[in-house]
Amino acid sequence: KLWLFFAPFFAVLVGADQLTKVWAKNNLSLSRPDVGFSLSYNDGIVFGIDLPLWSIFVLSFGILGFGAYLVIENKLWRDKWHMTGLALISAGAIGNLIDRAVYGHVIDFIKIYWWPTFNLADAFIVSGVVLFLWIVLVREETISEI
Repeated sequence: KLWLFFAPFFAVLVGADQLTKVWAKNNLSLSRPDVGFSLSYNDGIVFGIDLPLWSIFVLSFGILGFGAYLVIENKLWRDKWHMTGLALISAGAIGNLIDRAVYGHVIDFIKIYWWPTFNLADAFIVSGVVLFLWIVLVREETISEI
């Protein structure tokens, strides 16, 4: 039943990420505004940390594998909150893996002052992690008190 929620949500997230990256690649220059859209290529991992491409794939598939293990062990199937977090993180990871497989780097294009340039996939991953932290630190504690 929760797959009916997860699958379309996941597909929309990956599609939105890939469409915005195509738009950025075709319409933005490699300029550096303080706030706005600026095309950037990230050869590293999160926040531009530099690692060899093979290790990025190993790390990414390891994280996705761990997520799959949690799903199989029924740790993330509890409700739509868990599924939303899972969809956000996995769609972000897949979106950036698609870039690495196709281009050899990740396309970033959202610039906000001093923060490293990022993309929708990065925002999805961070949002999913924040949601899981909220589930673990706030929501589950509240539910256990009821």
